[in-house]
Amino acid sequence: MFRKALILVLVVALALPLMPSASSAQAQDKITIAFVPGVNPDPFYVTMSAGVFQAALDLGVEVIQQDPQEFNPTIQTPIIEALVARGDIDFLITAPTDKQQMIPVLEAVHNAGIPVLTVDTFIGDGDYANGEVTFPITYIGSDNFQGGYIMCNTLADILGEGAKIYIQNVRPGISTTDQREEGCRAAIEERGLELVGVDYNEDDPNLAQQQTAARLEANPDIDGIFGANTFSAQGAGAAVQNAGLGGAIEVAAFDASEFAVELLREGTVTQVIAQKPYDMGYLAVSLAVAYLKGYQSIPKRIPTGYAIMNRNNIDDPEIAKYIYTETPREPLPKLEDFKIAFVPGVNPDPFYITMAVGAREAAELYGVELIQQDPQEFNPTIQTPIIEALVARGDIDFLMTAPTDKQQMIPVLEAVYNAGIPVLTVDTFIGDGDYANGEVTFPITYIGSDNFQGGYIMCNTLADILGEGAKIYIQNVRPGISTTDQREEGCRAAIEERGLELVGVDYNEDDPNLAQQQTAARLEANPDIDGIFGANTFSAQGAGAAVQNAGLGGAIEVAAFDASEFAVELLREGTVTQVIAQKPGDMGFFAVLTAVANERGVVSIPKRWPTGYAIMNADNVDDPEIARFIYREQ
Repeated sequence: MFRKALILVLVVALALPLMPSASSAQAQDKITIAFVPGVNPDPFYVTMSAGVFQAALDLGVEVIQQDPQEFNPTIQTPIIEALVARGDIDFLITAPTDKQQMIPVLEAVHNAGIPVLTVDTFIGDGDYANGEVTFPITYIGSDNFQGGYIMCNTLADILGEGAKIYIQNVRPGISTTDQREEGCRAAIEERGLELVGVDYNEDDPNLAQQQTAARLEANPDIDGIFGANTFSAQGAGAAVQNAGLGGAIEVAAFDASEFAVELLREGTVTQVIAQKPYDMGYLAVSLAVAYLKGYQSIPKRIPTGYAIMNRNNIDDPEIAKYIYTETPREPLPKLEDFKIAFVPGVNPDPFYITMAVGAREAAELYGVELIQQDPQEFNPTIQTPIIEALVARGDIDFLMTAPTDKQQMIPVLEAVYNAGIPVLTVDTFIGDGDYANGEVTFPITYIGSDNFQGGYIMCNTLADILGEGAKIYIQNVRPGISTTDQREEGCRAAIEERGLELVGVDYNEDDPNLAQQQTAARLEANPDIDGIFGANTFSAQGAGAAVQNAGLGGAIEVAAFDASEFAVELLREGTVTQVIAQKPGDMGFFAVLTAVANERGVVSIPKRWPTGYAIMNADNVDDPEIARFIYREQ
C-alpha cells in the first residue's frame, strides 16, 4: 500500500528494556530493529506500525521507525542507508518502494551483516526461496494478485458481461499494485468485461481524483472502477461522489481506510477489501527477534489474507476490526497473566527437552507463563488425562501439544477447542495434518518437520552409500503416530525408487531397550542386512546399540533420525553413518510466538509451519553451525 505523505519524514522510536532470558548471555543485549515503511502518514502503514510497536513492547526490544515522505525509492534509499550507518541496527524491516531499484539497496544491508525482511511489498519476483532474490528472511504480505482478482470478479458478479471497467493505480514497478492490476485484468478478461483504461496517480489522492473525473467525462458509460490502493480508491471515490454518481457506478476499493469505509456506508463505494497490516507488523518484529535468537525456521513467504467489507457486514465487529487506523495508537500492556499449557509427547526425551528449551526462551521473552506437563509414555491413554486436567484448571489460555495418536487425540483436542482454548500442535499432528483443507481444521497451525521428506532423505542416502539391491531394516515406534508413520513412508519410497530390499520393520513402543532387542534379533535372523533406518531418537539409539554390541560398527550403515547425544556419539565412532537433526527448539519457540500473536489478534498464522533439518555426518558434526542442533539431555 503506497500513498503520498502530507508531512515531512516522521521518526518514531520506542525504547524498551529487554527482558532477560536464561538461555545465553546474548539475551542480555539490546535488540534494535529498524522499520522503514513505504510512506507515511498512511492509514495502512499507521496500522502496520501498531502491530510493530505492540510486538516490540511484548518482546522488550527497541524499534526505530523512519518514514519516507513519498512512496519513492530515491527517498527511501538514503533513509535506509543512514540507518545502517548508525552501526547499532540488528535487523531491518521494510516495505520496498520498487521491486527492482531496491534490490541493490537491501542487498547492501544484508552484506553489512544486517538481516532483512520485507512487509507488504517485495523485491525481485517475491520468491525468496527459489527466485531471483533470496537473501531476505521472508516476505510478509497479502496475495495481491488474488486481491485484485477478487475485487474485479465481484464487479463482474454485480455488473454482468460487457460492463466497462476503469482502473485507478499508483505507478508501474510497485510489486503489490502491479499484481493487483494483473489480478483485476485477469478477472476482466475471464468474465467478459471491457477495460476502458488505467491511470497512475503517483500515490496522490488529488491526482487520482482529477484523473477519475477526466475519465468519467471522457467515458460517461463507465460501469465500475477498481481503486488499487488507499489513495487510488480515495481519489476515485471522491470523483464519483462529486459527480453525483454514487450508486450509479460500482467502485471497488482496495484498502480499508476510514474514508473508504465512509464511502462504503454512504453507497459511493460498493465493496472494500481490507488487508491485515497489523498482522504484518506484529509478525515482522516477532520473527526478527526469533531469527536473531537463532530460531530460524521461518517460512520464506507468509501470506496475510483479506477481509471483504460490504454494506451488509461493515458493522460486524469481526469485520470492522480490520478498518485501518488514521492515528498512531498506544500498545496494550504486556500480557501478565497469560498461561500457555505445553504437553509434549513424552519425557524425558532429548527431542522434547530441546523443544522445551525453545518454548521457555520464548515465554521468558514475552513475559508469559509456560505450564509444562509431561506424559511418562508416548501414549494417548496417558496424554489424554493430562490435557483434560489442565483444561479443568480453568486458567489455561492456550494449549500447545504433540498429539500421541493422529486419530485418538482428535476428540480430546476438539474438546479443548470447544472449551474456548486455542490449540496448536508441534512435531505431530491430528487427522491428515492439513489444517487448512483437511479432515481437521480447528488447530491454529501444525509446527514440525516434513517427516516424509526426512525419511526419504535418510534412506536415499543409504542407497547412495550401499547401492542397488542392498537390504534395509526399519526400526520404528508404533503405527498411528503421524510423524514416524510419515518417516517410514518416506524411507519405503526411497527403497522402492532406488531398488533396495526391505527385510522388515519392527515397532518398539518408544522403548530403546526393546528397540535394541528387536534389532539384535533381526541381525541374527538376517546377517546380510546392509543398512538400518532408526525412525526416531529411541529407535536409532536401540538400533545403534545393537549394532555396536554385535561388533558391526562400520559394517552396517545406520541412519539415525533425531540428533540425541547418544546418536551423535555413535556417529563420531563410526557405528552410525548419518544423523538427521530436526529443529525442536524452533518448534517450541515458534509455538509460543504463535500463541502470543493469536492472543494479540493476529490471524495470519500459516496453517503449516515446516521447521526443516540439519544433516550430520562424520565430516561436519563438529562444525558449530551443525553441532548446535544436537538435542539437549536436560
